Amino acid sequence: MTALFRAMNAQDLEQCYAMTQQLKWPHRREDWQQAMTFGEGVVIEEQGKLLGSAILWRWGERAATIGLVIVDGQQQGRGLGKQLMLTLLEKVPDHNVRLHATEMGKGLYEKLGFVTTGQILQHQTRALEAVPPVAIPAGVTLRRAQAQDVPPLTALDQQAHGMLRPQLMAHIVSQHQTVLLEDAQHQVHGFASLRRFGHGWAIGPIIAQDFPLAQALVASLMQGLRGEFVRIDTDAALPLAGWLATLGLAQVDNPTTMVRGTPWTPQAGGMQAFGLMTQAMA
Repeated sequence: MTALFRAMNAQDLEQCYAMTQQLKWPHRREDWQQAMTFGEGVVIEEQGKLLGSAILWRWGERAATIGLVIVDGQQQGRGLGKQLMLTLLEKVPDHNVRLHATEMGKGLYEKLGFVTTGQILQHQTRALEAVPPVAIPAGVTLRRAQAQDVPPLTALDQQAHGMLRPQLMAHIVSQHQTVLLEDAQHQVHGFASLRRFGHGWAIGPIIAQDFPLAQALVASLMQGLRGEFVRIDTDAALPLAGWLATLGLAQVDNPTTMVRGTPWTPQAGGMQAFGLMTQAMA
């Protein structure tokens, strides 16, 4: 029997959600809805049942990410994961494409031209106990982001990882608690967002010029989260992970960052991505 590859649509949400439930991934229906809103997915269907899915997000003219690559456990060995990837990669032949790979998926992605560029450390706690004090570095003040901040936040976000995401920035400002640090000239030096995700709360993206700024942003968003589930996905090359561990956020996963194309190199002294939006969207 031949499996059908087709575009993902809103009617697929329940079956996609069910697949992640089977894998014990934390995604809620709302998390799937958000992923589908900003991306374009493909599914494998056989006799009305979904056997797999994957989503592509285009972030500007040359950058993209791929995530939520799932194949039903009973369908392994049929090459369905490879076909899902090829279907999406054909859409963005000239893009630099980033993804975060499990150990199981690395071999496939390498065969498709992806190379390892780093590692992401997933830190979380089921009940936050050590709520850190908010220490705002000298020369900047903290405030809630507003609609007029979307263009500068979009620019800073792109500086950090090369992805142009104005719609996503507008979403996190209007729908979630997003804070920023600015100087007396109203120049923004970093921002971060808190939102419902999975088992509780996720903090990300976290975009800042340096570690103390990132710490201040995260600490400000942790206020009021004592006893709550909190998750942060951070770059292993940056110092946030060690601090998170001191707060009781244990490392529970370490996916590999892989890129097909030219990896993004942030400017020295410029913005850095201390925390991801999600491992899928990056």
